[in-house]
Amino acid sequence: MTPKPILKMALGFTVLAVVCGTLEVLFFGGRLDENGVVQESLFLPLSFIFAAMAITAVVFAILRVFLK
Repeated sequence: MTPKPILKMALGFTVLAVVCGTLEVLFFGGRLDENGVVQESLFLPLSFIFAAMAITAVVFAILRVFLK
């Protein structure tokens, strides 16, 4: 696998992370319930997971270039 498809995959994960983060802010945005607990959805953990996958893919692509 060459670095180019890996970088495309990283870009896709980055877009998904931004979309999930934006949806989290739009729909939940740090709302507190009556007990003072922050209400959040699954979008926040998903955005961190997608961001971690994007970073991992970029690192993997860089390693593929230098370890050829």
